[in-house]
Order: sequence, then structure tokens, then C-alpha cells
Amino acid sequence: MAGNQERRRPSPDELAGLAGRWLPTPALRPLLGGALQGLALSLCLHRVAARPRETDWQPGLSMPAPELDTLIELLLASRPGAAKGWLSVTFDDGYADAAAWLRSRAPRFPDVEFIFFVCPEKAETRAGFRWDLVEEALKAGRAHEAAVSLLQAPIAVDQENLRADLRALAGLRDYTLSTVEELRELATIPNVHLGNHTSLHLSPAKSADEVVKADFERSTATFTRLFGPPRHFAFPFGTPRVHFAQRHVDWLRALGDFPIWTTESRPFRPAERRAGAVLPRFPVDGGKDAATLAGWIAARSLDFRVRGTRHHF
Repeated sequence: MAGNQERRRPSPDELAGLAGRWLPTPALRPLLGGALQGLALSLCLHRVAARPRETDWQPGLSMPAPELDTLIELLLASRPGAAKGWLSVTFDDGYADAAAWLRSRAPRFPDVEFIFFVCPEKAETRAGFRWDLVEEALKAGRAHEAAVSLLQAPIAVDQENLRADLRALAGLRDYTLSTVEELRELATIPNVHLGNHTSLHLSPAKSADEVVKADFERSTATFTRLFGPPRHFAFPFGTPRVHFAQRHVDWLRALGDFPIWTTESRPFRPAERRAGAVLPRFPVDGGKDAATLAGWIAARSLDFRVRGTRHHF
């Protein structure tokens, strides 16, 4: 009977988040600082929500600007006097709303390193993402399963970003990407860097090797032509050993000595950041408040101190 069913136990991450919410800020701040002492931390975000979208089927990818401000302020306050650059805040995909937040906040947080990862061919051709087609289909009343099937259509490396349906997204407010000119201007801010996020945004492990390798090479060439040699790369769908493997890392290292960023939820030791390094980022759930996220980061950081690096490439 339903009344006798055992309640689902919260995961360790959920418990850590709850602890962050329960703790008063004066207690949370030193806990976070102690967990992060001597470590470097990178956050992975996607969009900054000016307003919630009722049809957003991936709400965790958008974070309200005040909550993001609070999280960064809490992290910085947890380590007063720490060396500049221990905290990186990164954005994937190149959406205009994230760029607008970054233009206003990077000068406000001069000790934070900001990296804006873009799909260079999409920026140049003004072609949106397949998942935004899904949202448009849901708006039009299409069944969820049928709408999501749009993600699975065959892909052609040289044709994907010429598709009329993807290019039509550029004129819609909910999906606007930054232009090449806006990105070049963003890169003039001293603590902001641009990075390559591929031009097709595929999961490497779930796509044909020849397509993935061609996308790495093509996007690197396009990025270099538009913005100069890439100083950073971020895997789309970046869970180690789930979305990418050693061969994918090797292909990227053959293209340059830039750091290769993932979405492994842990901090890292400053010595890990070297040429060609594979580095972790905390994938931020924008639907959670700053205190909850801080509790999760603190718990993962303490766990890292005990168990150390788990993935080696």
C-alpha cells in the first residue's frame, strides 16, 4: 500500500544542500572556507534568468541574477585574502542573457576569472540549439516525447548550423545568442576569457568518432579565425567516462595546450592546472539558492580532501 511505502532517502548531495540552507551564514562561511582552503574552484553555468519561462523544460540551466551574485559573494567572503584567481565562473553555450550579466558583473568581481564558452560556428551563422527547438515545439502543443525526438535527428558536420529552423531561433528573445562582435567586446574585459565549446554541441561518447573529431578540428579552426587561438575548451555534456573518454582528450591535446574543462563536481589543486590539463567544474543547478549550493560545494570539497582526484587523463 502507498501508505506503507518507504520514503526515498535524500542523497548525500541533497543532505549537504539542506545543511547549507539550515546553517546561518556566519557558520556556513567558515565551513566553506575551510573546505576550500588551498584549492581552486570552478562553477559551470549556462544562462542568467531575467524572468522564468513557463515553457522552459530545463529550468536548472537558468539562474536568477541576484542568486548568482549572492553565491559568488559568499564564496569570496569564505576565503578573505586568498590569492586572486582561485575562483572561476564559467558559462557554456554563449547565450546573450549570460553575456549581459557578465558585462555588468566582471568589473564588480575583479578577483574572479570568468570564462565564456561559445560554439563559434553558431555565433557566426546565428544558429540556435536543438533543445530550443524542443521548447518551441512544446509551446506549440506538441507532445513531450515527440518534441524531445527533435534532438535525435541525423547530424551533418557542415550543414547543422545552416539549418533554417535553427537559424530562425536567433530572432527569438528566449534563445538569443551573443554575436561575434559582442563576444569580441566581452573578451576585452581584463578578467574575461572566451573558450571553445565545439560547434555541434554533441556528447562525444554518444556520437560517431569521425563526427566528433571533425567537430573538434572544425570548431578550433573557426574559433581561431574569429577570436584567436583558444585558451580554453569545455566538453559539452562533460561528465568524465560517461560523455568523453581518453581518445577524445588526446584529439583535443593534439589541437593545442589549453585546459580542457569538464563537469566533474569537485575542486582541484592549483598544481593540476597546467597545459592540456583536464579540469573539473561544479555544474550549478540554477533552481537552487546560494546557501544550498554552498553546502553542496563544501561537502564535495571535503570529500575531495579525503579521497583526492578520481579521474586521470
